[in-house]
Amino acid sequence: MGNDEHSGCVYYVSTKGNDGWSGTLPEPNGEGGDGPFATPARARDAIRERKSSGAPEAPITVFLRGGVYYLDETLVFGPEDGGARECPITYAAYPGETPVLSGGFVVEGTWRSDGELPGAASSGEALSAGSGVMSIGLDNPPYFRVLSVNGKRKRRARIPSDGFFETDEAVSGTSFRYREGDMRRFHALDDAEVVVVHSWNESRLRISELDEETRTVRFRDPQARHEIGWTGTRGGNRYYIENVVEGLDLPGEWYLDRASATLYYLPEDGEDLESAVVVAPRLRQLVRFDGEMDSGRFVEHLRIEGITFSDTDWDVPEDGYPDCGDVGDIVEPATVAYAAARHCEFRNNVIRNTGTYALEINGYGNLIEGNEIYDTGGGGVVTRNLHAEHNLFQYNHIHHCGTEYLSAVGINIDEGGGTFRHNLIHDVGHSGIYARHWATETQAVERRNQQQELRIEYNEIYHVATAVDDAGGIFIRDSNIIIRNNLIHDVHSGHKRCPGWGIYLGCETRNTLVENNLVYNCLEGLHVWYKNRNVTVTNNIFVGGEQFQVNFGNPEHLSHENVRFVRNIIYWLNTKARLFTVYGKRSLPAVSDYNVIFAGIGCVLNDPVITGLEGIDSLAQWRSLGFDAHTITEDPRFVDIDGGDYTLKPESPAFEVGFRPIDVSHVGLRGRTETRTGDSA
Repeated sequence: MGNDEHSGCVYYVSTKGNDGWSGTLPEPNGEGGDGPFATPARARDAIRERKSSGAPEAPITVFLRGGVYYLDETLVFGPEDGGARECPITYAAYPGETPVLSGGFVVEGTWRSDGELPGAASSGEALSAGSGVMSIGLDNPPYFRVLSVNGKRKRRARIPSDGFFETDEAVSGTSFRYREGDMRRFHALDDAEVVVVHSWNESRLRISELDEETRTVRFRDPQARHEIGWTGTRGGNRYYIENVVEGLDLPGEWYLDRASATLYYLPEDGEDLESAVVVAPRLRQLVRFDGEMDSGRFVEHLRIEGITFSDTDWDVPEDGYPDCGDVGDIVEPATVAYAAARHCEFRNNVIRNTGTYALEINGYGNLIEGNEIYDTGGGGVVTRNLHAEHNLFQYNHIHHCGTEYLSAVGINIDEGGGTFRHNLIHDVGHSGIYARHWATETQAVERRNQQQELRIEYNEIYHVATAVDDAGGIFIRDSNIIIRNNLIHDVHSGHKRCPGWGIYLGCETRNTLVENNLVYNCLEGLHVWYKNRNVTVTNNIFVGGEQFQVNFGNPEHLSHENVRFVRNIIYWLNTKARLFTVYGKRSLPAVSDYNVIFAGIGCVLNDPVITGLEGIDSLAQWRSLGFDAHTITEDPRFVDIDGGDYTLKPESPAFEVGFRPIDVSHVGLRGRTETRTGDSA
């Protein structure tokens, strides 16, 4: 949005301001005793006062000057705070400056390097300040679970320092026997939280009893759907222990001793705590659009631009967090939440250091563009749209999500459709983009408005499924979807018990087109699972699946209907990898043909295991089932596969079967400065 669009009424907010001033000057005027407001809430109220005499005849803009605004309460906008199409209301960063809305407080006082860490005397271990740990006493602080130093999120002390332990055996759904040396009676055992991974989600458990003699730990019962020892985990549960001072051993880790109100921190190289800004949160949510969907009272034509939102917290119930029952870990509240918003814009903002999800959008016709979301306790974005008009999410950078809730996702399309294009998503605990249609225990409403088209296109997604299994770059379980022109790579699930897929067409995916996607270097390229119907996968490139390239699967009581796999390129070199896994005749595609299938070791199926179709271990036998009669088994001739250029050379045999070139030059954030129209036509 250019500055010419900010003509009209203008207010200013500054950390040097005063809520008793007029707010019409960008800087304090010493002579007149006037200047900018001190808080965004005062600017909101001034606009309310202005609107009380009639609808504005020109746009209204609130410029926030640079600096950090520490909020004491959530900034709430109601339907009365919105604008109109020709007269929007905008809250924007002052040109060239960076305002930060923080839900935290600055940790102030004197850091000490002397003394012992709590529990040192009783444990007999050398947990003294000689380890480099610094401490500071806090004056009646809130109990917080997030900490940042100079804006960078830090990790709560945990054991093990990296990776996971694995249970020895489950004793019950709320207890297990741990392996020798993995656990003990930690200092402040009641404050310890044990994060237990099931498969695609996790529980955060509170210890009720720990028996060192039998190596058994028991937990308070949070009524988890997936209990310890659940067979879907495919082995012992992985877990780690968080918020234990005994784990304070890596630079950048911290521990809050609740009993003594003392914060312990092990500085990273170059950090000077005397000059550093250390912030802990006091709020769970920074901004809320408080519309009313049922009564049709929307917050509309309200724009937020160029603002950083930081430092919110999260809560764990007294008996622990059970698990979401499914995928996505939607834990309320999001740091910035739009309830019943329409025709609003959220552009070029930053959300970081959050307790749960960063952004939640409920409404339609909204534009979410050019934002960066990172270091979130949950996922990046939750969206719900029950109207025919799309929300548009584009050119957003979402990364390093799921710090606390491991199975949170980059973009969670919880209800409805929308357009999600040109986003860059990476380093996420579960999937990059996820869409569901089933109700769960914590997501009670089955996804509605499935007739609205869902478009997922031109996104770049990599390094997802970093913490859990059974995830994908794009994971859908829905209807009426187009997945096209996405670049997905380097998806390897947290433990490889259940693969990480490039594209995962999950339970009852229907009426869906998957085309022109490039997927490479994943555990498996494509998964078609659980009663897919009317699905076409065409003109995609799948390269280098570590296990299988394509997985067609169903439980024993279900089958696919009209799944078509045509004009795709499949290429791999790993001699241990296989082409297809097919779970019986019920999982066979309706059509598989006109593909290019090439394994660099000189064979095609590479000794596949095709469950329920034993003996189908060659291309000739596969063709005897009626598949791939026109498929080519030649090298597709990429321009530079070693250099990651999967463009086809002009002489590629893929063109003989009608394959169309895939252009990834504008995928993700590439080319954002260009004027691009018609991408979604």
